[in-house]
Amino acid sequence: MADARERAGVGQQIPRLSLALLMLAQAASVVPHGAHLSLWIIGVGLACAYWRWMVFQGRWAFPARWVKACLVAAAIVGVALDRASPFSLETATALLIVAFALKLVEMRSRRDAYLVTFLCYFVIATEFLFDQTIGIALYETVAIVVVTAAMVGLNQMHARIRPIDSLKTAAVLVLQALPLMLVLFVFFPRIVPLWSVPLPGGGHTGITDRVNPGDIAELARSDEIALRVDFEGAMPASRDLYWRGLVYSDYDAGVWSVGAPLARRDESTHVALEHGSIRPISYEVLQEPNLETWLFALETPEPQSDGVQLTRDYRLVAREPLHALYRFRARSFLGLQTDLTLSDSARRRALALPDGDNPRARAFAAHLHMAEPEPVRYLAAVLRTIRTEPYRYTLKPPRLESNDPIDEFWFDTRAGFCSHFAGAFAYLARLAGIPARMVGGYQGGEVNPVTGHLVVRQYDAHAWTEVWLDGRGWVRYDPTAAVAPERIERGLEAALSAPDREALATFTSLRLGAGAIANALYYLESVEHRWNLWVVGYDGDMQHRYVRDLMGDVSPVRIGLAMLLGGAASLGLVALTLFWRRRPPPGNPVERAFRRFTERVGRSGVKRAPSETPTAYLTRVLAASGRRSSQADPLVEEIEQLLYNPPAAGAGAALRRLERALRRLNMDVALRARG
Repeated sequence: MADARERAGVGQQIPRLSLALLMLAQAASVVPHGAHLSLWIIGVGLACAYWRWMVFQGRWAFPARWVKACLVAAAIVGVALDRASPFSLETATALLIVAFALKLVEMRSRRDAYLVTFLCYFVIATEFLFDQTIGIALYETVAIVVVTAAMVGLNQMHARIRPIDSLKTAAVLVLQALPLMLVLFVFFPRIVPLWSVPLPGGGHTGITDRVNPGDIAELARSDEIALRVDFEGAMPASRDLYWRGLVYSDYDAGVWSVGAPLARRDESTHVALEHGSIRPISYEVLQEPNLETWLFALETPEPQSDGVQLTRDYRLVAREPLHALYRFRARSFLGLQTDLTLSDSARRRALALPDGDNPRARAFAAHLHMAEPEPVRYLAAVLRTIRTEPYRYTLKPPRLESNDPIDEFWFDTRAGFCSHFAGAFAYLARLAGIPARMVGGYQGGEVNPVTGHLVVRQYDAHAWTEVWLDGRGWVRYDPTAAVAPERIERGLEAALSAPDREALATFTSLRLGAGAIANALYYLESVEHRWNLWVVGYDGDMQHRYVRDLMGDVSPVRIGLAMLLGGAASLGLVALTLFWRRRPPPGNPVERAFRRFTERVGRSGVKRAPSETPTAYLTRVLAASGRRSSQADPLVEEIEQLLYNPPAAGAGAALRRLERALRRLNMDVALRARG
């Protein structure tokens, strides 16, 4: 009966400090989700925390069953109305957070508290589905310590709960688990998930499949990273770094679009890349999520990773949309001629234009084509017009308001970003009967001086033109190089005017500058790159390469043996730590010195009785050595002085004097015993 009462009474109640730690742990696990939660869900969490605290103080009561049922139903309806997709990961996470908050108001016993701590761990894990940066990893490590401290507090007696001690214990437990975690991270096989959950808000896209004039100029104001690249060998010059992602073949009312997708190119029909004098450029790309399948690679790429495919227009695409950081390897053959013959359907698509639009551009193209009928000379004349006429490259182009945007840009505003010039150039080429298309991607990038990798940001977004020439295939023409050659040779900042530089983001301006701040930003970015390379990007291919270099041939037996030995070593370190902490205390140095003295004298025949005081024992030792018993008093006084009232300074010297006196006394006893 007593046990039953204890289970139903104080023994199962949540102590005040444990409840405070538990609520802190719950808040710490939910805070990172605030970026993708609606404000009303955050309000529900705060209201539930306040309700639970008022219950603890005895001012409010726990909700009745019908109240809890109404709250659950309202939460489900609210999440369903708040989210566009009922089956997205964001919707599932929002429902989990709401249920997590509601669990707080019905938490009565330790059993409920344990359930909340387990949910805290689960909520922490779900955040990594949205964000895998090193900052989040460090924060979640601290959150795990707080949650573990709450569990430690729940396992302590009411009178012994100390939050600081619980946090220290939790930190030690987490540190002890790190070696085993590293072993599992390195050796546990990377398993492809058996399911796929849509994540509409988990990433962002820079380049899109439809481009209006000025769209890419908006990207130039963003310093978010699009991709990072590690080259094997020398990095190409900046003017050759065209990161090709999308091909815009359809034009209508000033808008270039990708149009119907082309079929995948059979790898076996790829141009004989190994032949000829063109040496491949090999590199590895870590691309940020863009919720699309397209990848960014240099011209005429060849995929070197599983899951990456090559399209008919020589682009790389992934099998699934990129919801997380994506790592792939490729090699490119710059300058390789492709598609030396053009099918009738592809030619019609690359020449299609609406009827009757942009009359001034049509008249200009007709006049220029009469003067220069040969395609290469005609295209050179268009570039010469851009170079010699007062065209201007700017991040703040005027809006094109008319129904003939090519006419308005080419003859009136004459100010634009790369997409203005590339779109107008492709349009004028089609007017002359030259197949042309606009290409979107990124150009250039900045080299991180700490690690040497290339960083391509959204402000490196670029558009250029490809035209098809008989006997040469698709050839790149970049009209931006005619109006602002420094943009291609030295990057965006070199081509901008002072007003355009002011439009850049603050961190962009700091990074493009010089000094300690720029160096610090480079260092932080290099740390993030290493994190992405070795942690976030540690996929099955990298694991296989790393384990193969470490162990030779990879087999399930060797992997299992490595995990077994690594786990045993990790647990062995924990065991050694525990045994070391449980070793007997070393004791007072004065006591140790007197103990050694009694052991040595005991070997000479004068053994100390268990109940014998130091004074009595020293008196007997002095008698055995032939000295007067009164000489024991100074030794006893010195021992007691060092034990109970040591001097503020010189305690070490006093201890050494005592040890010398005891050694001399021991020698006298030994000599007398032998005589």
